[in-house]
Amino acid sequence: MTDDPYAREREFGGGIFDSSVASGRRQARIHATPTGIVARAEDGEEVRIAWQGMRIERGGASGDVVSCHAPHGRAAIFSEEPEFLRELESIGGNEVSDELARLAGERIATRRGHAIRWSIVLVLLVLVLGAIPRVFRKSIDGVVSALPYSVDEAIGKAVSETMEPGGKEVEDEQVRAAIQVMIDRLAAQLEDEHLSFEFRVIENDQVNAFALPGGYITVFTGLILEAERPEQVAGVLAHEIAHVMHRDGLRRIAHSIGVWVGIELILGDAEGLQAIAKKLFTLATVNDYSQDQEREADAEGVRLMIAARLDPHALAEFFELLERKYGDVPDPLSWLSTHPLYGERVSAIETQVDELASEESWEPLGVDWATVRGRL
Repeated sequence: MTDDPYAREREFGGGIFDSSVASGRRQARIHATPTGIVARAEDGEEVRIAWQGMRIERGGASGDVVSCHAPHGRAAIFSEEPEFLRELESIGGNEVSDELARLAGERIATRRGHAIRWSIVLVLLVLVLGAIPRVFRKSIDGVVSALPYSVDEAIGKAVSETMEPGGKEVEDEQVRAAIQVMIDRLAAQLEDEHLSFEFRVIENDQVNAFALPGGYITVFTGLILEAERPEQVAGVLAHEIAHVMHRDGLRRIAHSIGVWVGIELILGDAEGLQAIAKKLFTLATVNDYSQDQEREADAEGVRLMIAARLDPHALAEFFELLERKYGDVPDPLSWLSTHPLYGERVSAIETQVDELASEESWEPLGVDWATVRGRL
């Protein structure tokens, strides 16, 4: 490959920087010798640079290009093969040890500088987010609103299929038909065509119902047995449908996954939501919404009841019934522990009904409630 009798057999791909050619560089094959490095271009021309006085630099976008410069010459030899620098160290020995030490120091300093700069940025970001959490929450809410509704549906389906339901599913056709009538009346008032609802009735004494993202609703038989008339259950279902409309389940996930995953969400990574939804939505925590979300769901539920011509007083009436029977937060209603208190909710509902409903010509559901309860 070269006339130098001491040339090593190992060859590296690379090139020659040369101001004498228009492009400034030519491809070449490179060898290391005891006296220096030799690069032979495709036309046969050779460039030699001795170890003594050689200057070594790193370059390129990724810093992987190693170039060797003669002390006073215009030409340079370069390669970006990973082993090239190690070859220089192995063959050049003491002649290039100072250059290699300087190069290593610069690389460490650069990495340290990047690390320090990123550390400063992250610390500042944490301080900003800590100082103005409402701004962060608003950003998350904005991103959630921009996500396609298919995200809610995928999460709700996955959680519904894997979450322990809390009891045996009720297959009785009359019981299911009663709940279906309620959901159909309420859903018919929704303008969003993407919203659809599936439900199941579970044999469980809890006075509860909940909705997962995407409209997957669960009704416990304890709720049906406790309600004195079907409109009371319809009021609870209207409240749960409101959570689906407001995408409160998706917001709860986004707010629960922490600052850094939240930042990834802001940057467009919605996969983190689906990865942790199954852990967040359990039977014990499924109703764990904020008081503001509960108030808004009450208000939206009342609007749905009025639009469906269902007696909106029924929801307040049901809360009063529970308060008389159980007190503020009874054990069967532990899911209400973070909700506004009954008295506050009843007052807000009645005030809203007085403001929105000019007449009280409500249309009953037409469900034989005594028979439905009897079948349970």
